[in-house]
Amino acid sequence: MANEIFVDWISISQLHQTEEQLPIYCGGIIVNYDPLGNARHERVCAASFPGSFETSIRLKSDGKHTSLSGNVGRFSRKDNLFNLGFRETLAKANRICLARGLPAFTPAKIRASDYEAESQGARVSRLDITCNFATGSESQARALIRWLGNRSVSRMKKGRVGDESVWWVNTRHMLKAYIKHIEMLKHGCSPDDLVYQWCKEQGVVRVEIELKKRLLFDEGLNKLENITDEKLIHIFHDETEIFSRVDRSDEPDILDAIPAKSRVYASAWLAGQDLRNLLSNGTLYRHAKILREYGIDILEPRNIEQFPVKVQIVDLKPLSMPSWYSLEEQEPVLRLVVNEK
Repeated sequence: MANEIFVDWISISQLHQTEEQLPIYCGGIIVNYDPLGNARHERVCAASFPGSFETSIRLKSDGKHTSLSGNVGRFSRKDNLFNLGFRETLAKANRICLARGLPAFTPAKIRASDYEAESQGARVSRLDITCNFATGSESQARALIRWLGNRSVSRMKKGRVGDESVWWVNTRHMLKAYIKHIEMLKHGCSPDDLVYQWCKEQGVVRVEIELKKRLLFDEGLNKLENITDEKLIHIFHDETEIFSRVDRSDEPDILDAIPAKSRVYASAWLAGQDLRNLLSNGTLYRHAKILREYGIDILEPRNIEQFPVKVQIVDLKPLSMPSWYSLEEQEPVLRLVVNEK
């Protein structure tokens, strides 16, 4: 899956230890005042640099501290069905900075003698990683979203929009899945576009994970020197475990495999009862944790609809980039329009 997982957003900053004054980039200052008119908080906004196809990157520099934020791989490209890996994303981000007189983002320099940092490296505060999955058709893609919409993820709040998208979120990260060609239409893509048609035919479902500051810090991935594509792939697998969780609720002998103390609750759920109205929160969540190991989720209403995509849900494969797709920056094609009189 290494080549199929890519970066869709990066927020990165660094304090540069240089005597030279770097170029200043600022999009304005927001000041908050108290009731007496005293300034209490000032926030410097980043400057926005536009690219082709209505893309943009945000840069900020006070002369020493620089930051960049945006979908770097998407910058000056028509779409982002596929995107760059982490190393390529960092390289392009550095080219953007260098073109505007700013230094590149670099990892901390570590002394070999005592492993102490000689200089502070760049820090990452947000990183979105993404993968495309093929379901085979739009109807299969919708069935997958419905199936996912009936899954719960521990300690995450869930939301959904019909059978087009579903997401789970907490303070550490956000996981979302949506049908790609429908999202492209909402963003102004033409139904005649080749990429749109290909996504619709393939039934492409996009899965994105937004790694927030808290998770990056806990994993040590807030430091540039610690981030590798291999680590991001590992995190993606861990956080998308819901996709490989087999629904066993239709197996006739499933109750025999469940521990006796939880069997009665599994039986009641299978019969269609809503256990959230019958059990205390402590009992409900205790048995929900146990029953998830057996493919039963008692936190959600009993799903009695049979989806033909069930096997594909278990065996979903990441979608590889087709040979005709390009990751290179592009310029809009200008056409001359002549009005005949």
